[in-house]
Amino acid sequence: MIKNSTKALPTKALPTVKKSISKENPFLVLISDDAGSISILIMGLFIILLTLSLGIIDLSDAYLAKRELTSIGESAVSIAAQSLDQARYYNEGVSNAGALVPIDCTLATSKFQSEIAQAALRESSVSVNSFSCQGDQILADISASIAPAVRFPIINNLVGKSISIQASVGAGSVVK
Repeated sequence: MIKNSTKALPTKALPTVKKSISKENPFLVLISDDAGSISILIMGLFIILLTLSLGIIDLSDAYLAKRELTSIGESAVSIAAQSLDQARYYNEGVSNAGALVPIDCTLATSKFQSEIAQAALRESSVSVNSFSCQGDQILADISASIAPAVRFPIINNLVGKSISIQASVGAGSVVK
C-alpha cells in the first residue's frame, strides 16, 4: 500500500528588501539592499578599460606612423642633399673639414619632389608642406593622413576619420 505523505519542503527565507521613501523626494524609493551593485561596478570599469586601451592603441599607432614618415623624409632629403653645386664647389672650394658641401638647390628640389611623389605612408600619399634649400642645407616639412588603427564607430565620430601626421627633416653634406 502506498501512503501519501505530505512532507513539508524545506523553505529558504527569501531576502527581504527594505524600502524607504526619501524625505526630499517622496517619489524616490531608496533600496538598502546592495546585491548586484558589484556587477555594475565591474561593467563600468570594463568600459573604461576598453576605452583606454583603444586610445593607447591609436596613440602608439600614430607614433609609429610618425617614425615611418620621418624615415621616408630622411631618405628623400639625404638623396636630395647629394646634389652637388659643382660651380660653387670648384670655384670656392671647401676650406676645412666639417664644412658643408654646397648644394644645387634646383636639382635637390626636383630629386626631393620625385622621391616624395613615389613614397606612400600606409597607402596614403605624402605631401610636402614646405621645402627650403639654403645653399648648404635642406629643410622640409612633410605630412600624410592615415586611417586610425582601431575603427570603432563611436570613437571615430569623436576624433575623426583620419589622423594627420607631420614630420620635419633636414640634411646637409659634411666634408670629412
